[in-house]
Amino acid sequence: MEMKADPIDIPYHGKITLTELKLAFNQRFPYLKWEFFYPHHSPNKASSKKEMITTNPEIEQLNPHIQIGSLQFTAETTVKELEELVWNQFGLAIQVFRKSGDMWLETTITDQWSLDFQNEQGQELSEQLDRKN
Repeated sequence: MEMKADPIDIPYHGKITLTELKLAFNQRFPYLKWEFFYPHHSPNKASSKKEMITTNPEIEQLNPHIQIGSLQFTAETTVKELEELVWNQFGLAIQVFRKSGDMWLETTITDQWSLDFQNEQGQELSEQLDRKN
């Protein structure tokens, strides 16, 4: 993956919780969020809600082999690339969701869109729906 745009850097270690990782991502992309799932899903496929990790464990509880490191990507990274990156670095499956008004939609059919474009679409949809209400 080529780093054209400014790199986004999310440091991690074994004691970081899933919520802390989600928050670090959501601070940069407020109209997107991560959800962690077990087991890993196929590309462009939705994950079952029953496979979502709803607790807040430290990452080492899910992957005892996790090292100290940094998740690096850019705003131009696609959802598909980010999901693969998280899988390769953490051994954990994520799905990216995009805000649409007061709902969160899984981005499976738009996994080829960049994170920035996904976030922009989420903002536009949310603002349009807010104006209608």
